[in-house]
Amino acid sequence: MIISVNTGKQNKIHILCDGEYSFTVDAEYWYSSPYCSLKEIVDDEELAAFYEAVGSRCAFLAGLRLLSYHDQSEREMFNKLVQKGHKREYAFVACEKLKEYGYINDQRYAENLAEKLIRTKGMSVKGIKYELLGKGISREIADNVAESLDFDPILRIIELLNTKYARYLSDEKGIRKTVASLQRLGYNWSDIKSALRSVETETEDFDDV
Repeated sequence: MIISVNTGKQNKIHILCDGEYSFTVDAEYWYSSPYCSLKEIVDDEELAAFYEAVGSRCAFLAGLRLLSYHDQSEREMFNKLVQKGHKREYAFVACEKLKEYGYINDQRYAENLAEKLIRTKGMSVKGIKYELLGKGISREIADNVAESLDFDPILRIIELLNTKYARYLSDEKGIRKTVASLQRLGYNWSDIKSALRSVETETEDFDDV
């Protein structure tokens, strides 16, 4: 296998194997690696090691670019790297390195996402746990983060009824829409019913919701 490189923009090194483009890595990595002085690799084992090292670095850099847009869970990162064409084994090594450097951290991600879901959507503890699991967060972390949340669901629903849903409480259709929305956020009917009564909204006609 003949190894050659082309210098690209923004400190990038494009690696060609037998004249075909294979990887793009950063110049700092390439010139400090044991491969930068190689012109040819003939040993199969050495070639496999080359592909793993350079492929994993390429996936690592792609991961950093993804993180520049927004935080990711480990599973989200792995899936996106694979979707972008990185081999699964390279994506796995890249994720391990991103964790090692603290760039991805599922505990931190889960805590920040839970806070955001409460602040922007008014989501319940149950709804937050469901969202965290859907993002690939382990059940242990999701449970711990959810259990650490300290708010009264009825008081939270009342707050939502007085703000986000206030304009919908004047008729039956609007109330049903509100109840359905609150249930999608993970709140149970008994808490919703108590909150509705607290804001003096009749609930007798909605027991079948």
